[in-house]
Amino acid sequence: MHCNFTTIPQVNKVKIIFTGRQMTAYGGFALIAAFLEQIGFARMIEKAIPITECSPNSMGVYGKTIAFVAMIFAGAERFSHLVYLGNKEVLAKMFGVRRLPAAATTVTRMFNKLKNLKTAEMFSCNVWAYLTQLIPWKTIQKDWLTFDSSVLVRYGEQEGAKKGYNPAKHGRPSHNPLLAFLNRSKYVIHLWNRSGNVTSWNNILAFFDASYKRIREHIKVLGVIADSGFYLRQFIERLEEEHLTYIIAVRLIRPIQRQIYALTNWKEIARGLAVSEFSFMHPPWGRERRYIVIRQNIIRRKKATGKTLPLFAHEVDLKDYRFSVWITNSEEEPYEVWTMCKPRANDENTIKELKEDFALGGFSMKRFYAVEAAMVLRTLVYNLFVLFRHEFLGLKEKRQHLKTLRYKYFVLPAQMGRDGREAILRISTGNRRVRAKISYLLFRIRSYIPSIDHNCTAVGYT
Repeated sequence: MHCNFTTIPQVNKVKIIFTGRQMTAYGGFALIAAFLEQIGFARMIEKAIPITECSPNSMGVYGKTIAFVAMIFAGAERFSHLVYLGNKEVLAKMFGVRRLPAAATTVTRMFNKLKNLKTAEMFSCNVWAYLTQLIPWKTIQKDWLTFDSSVLVRYGEQEGAKKGYNPAKHGRPSHNPLLAFLNRSKYVIHLWNRSGNVTSWNNILAFFDASYKRIREHIKVLGVIADSGFYLRQFIERLEEEHLTYIIAVRLIRPIQRQIYALTNWKEIARGLAVSEFSFMHPPWGRERRYIVIRQNIIRRKKATGKTLPLFAHEVDLKDYRFSVWITNSEEEPYEVWTMCKPRANDENTIKELKEDFALGGFSMKRFYAVEAAMVLRTLVYNLFVLFRHEFLGLKEKRQHLKTLRYKYFVLPAQMGRDGREAILRISTGNRRVRAKISYLLFRIRSYIPSIDHNCTAVGYT
């Protein structure tokens, strides 16, 4: 029921009225729009998503994708959060599209057109072909290839949402995506979605081959680091075939616990920290391999990591110690091996950033490959954000997450107007430093010359 009120409401003697002017809360998105324009994002995405739109009234793949990207930068986690964008006319002009979707179903229909493995894989390959031209390989030069998986809880009846290992929500269905990273530079180089009832190492051989193929021609791969979920004979043998150094965490199963208990050659490295090593062969594995052990005293080291030895829980001498074990073919000293694998925590932080800032576990849909395609697009946005930080932000801000930078540079009120025949965006900020910073960033972005080849045929397998 609509009522016409003649009395103007007031709050603390401030009159509340309405305006039809084109305003937005996201004036800082001009930085994103300028960056995407500079790197040829519109041209790429129209080719990369393997769908065809026949309607003459369609806004195109780019318009729908921009709405999705803008939702991510605005902090959305569901398609219904399209309302976060507010006045879409301003954003449409900012990003150079005719219009943005008025309903969330417009975006979900686009993803639901990716119905099978072939189209999802095609989209992923197209996206990587594009990223390959943007990532500063000459700066990176060398890096570790690392693998991890994550549990994404689901609350509906999505395809592939099965009950499996779920430490946060026991008994809830989930998806269990597999991810590959460049450990030091923090780029996500590959992602496969999987059902929630699979083990961590499920399909790791094919995933390793696909991931390694993506980077082996661009940088020197220092080796592979992975957690205990990938402690698998076939995976280790595959790495040895490629002559790659590997450091893989080991589950403390009973034979390993017995080997640790028998160790006497502990070398004290620091207060409460000792290292050792042993050679061991599981009967089906065919030969012995090298194992590195770290022992930490929980009394002397308050942040000690590792696990106890349940098989020897009755031993008083072991109750204050926590143990961690890795299998490796590195010839470095045990402490050096441990030092090399410690940065694997970067992967955990990257997954956390993907979940909290880029809604990796959000934007769920019924169809399995539509969900995977949306994940791939979010990892693309994440990688572009990493590139943006690397190229344009200062040393301190390079470590800041999107949720920090969002309210620093992106959430700034602005009004769209005209100066003669030219559209003009007036960003409102009384802080001179912010004005100077945004002007500086826009200048830097405009002078940025990506190495991308707009005539390259690597993108566009459709």
